[in-house]
Amino acid sequence: MRITREMLLKLAKDTTEKRFKPDPNVVAVFLVGSMRTDGDPLIGGTTDVDLLVITKGEPDLEREIIKISAEIHLDLMFESEKAYAKPRELRADPWRGWAMWDPMLLYEKGRFFEYTQSSLRAQFDDPSNVLARARYFAGRARDRWTAFQFGGEADPAKYLLAVQDAANSLAVMNGAPLPERRLFTGFAERAKKAKKPELANTLTAMIGGLDVSADDIRAWLGPWETAFSAATHAPVDLRVHPVRLAYYKSAILAALDARDTSQALWLVLHSWALAAQAGNWSAEQTTLWDSACKYAGLAGTSFELRLQSMDHFLDAVEEVLDKMSTQYG
Repeated sequence: MRITREMLLKLAKDTTEKRFKPDPNVVAVFLVGSMRTDGDPLIGGTTDVDLLVITKGEPDLEREIIKISAEIHLDLMFESEKAYAKPRELRADPWRGWAMWDPMLLYEKGRFFEYTQSSLRAQFDDPSNVLARARYFAGRARDRWTAFQFGGEADPAKYLLAVQDAANSLAVMNGAPLPERRLFTGFAERAKKAKKPELANTLTAMIGGLDVSADDIRAWLGPWETAFSAATHAPVDLRVHPVRLAYYKSAILAALDARDTSQALWLVLHSWALAAQAGNWSAEQTTLWDSACKYAGLAGTSFELRLQSMDHFLDAVEEVLDKMSTQYG
């Protein structure tokens, strides 16, 4: 089946028309995510269609994954309109702010979108708001680093969250936060724009990418797939949904084919860590995951080296932010 942008857009519109338009509690529905970028929404022939659904009061669900085919799934995010009641404050929110910057409006009641977007866009690019969005990520990453530094046990899942936040602390200086399937691929260009191209190598070092080869990653794919499949039976996180196996695997293989080892390694470790939190693996699957973490330096004696790389990365980002803060008063 040939997947086109037009096909995906029709899917989004049909879902909105049939499911959300008749619902009296739905205030607005937006198309967000990779479909709103200029590039190809497909990676390795797979994609998700991201819909943001705004409701009156608190929604019954926070998130829902719906399989359309082996290559496509809907990723529905539900939020209360209260979260968007103060558009000026959204300028400093890296997720909601960018979601409202340029979504495709599929449905609304009243004038929710017109008011919210017009208020948000005013001064959105002011240095104070750019800094606030960057410091949001930098602060979270530094807090996690501090917890590890002062007695916290090595926890690969929490550490990888810190890596993602650290990368986005610099990335949002020149655009929206980078999503998980494009984190390392997109970071190098953002680092160049921030005049810190050397941080791309530091980011790679933070996940052991200077020590792990493409052959190592390919050897892990079998155990990774088995472990991810096992976790889908009782997922703690909807990112570990059965349809997401192909979503991650296709992106990993695409990165390997493009010789982008750091992106492939990030996706393997990130999705494997999500699966680990389900807690329903066999002893062998747990052992294989622990071995991969030690090999990549996310556990064991090499973890201190990863923390040192993160410290160096965050120091460099904080210098950029402090310089910008001083420059613009």
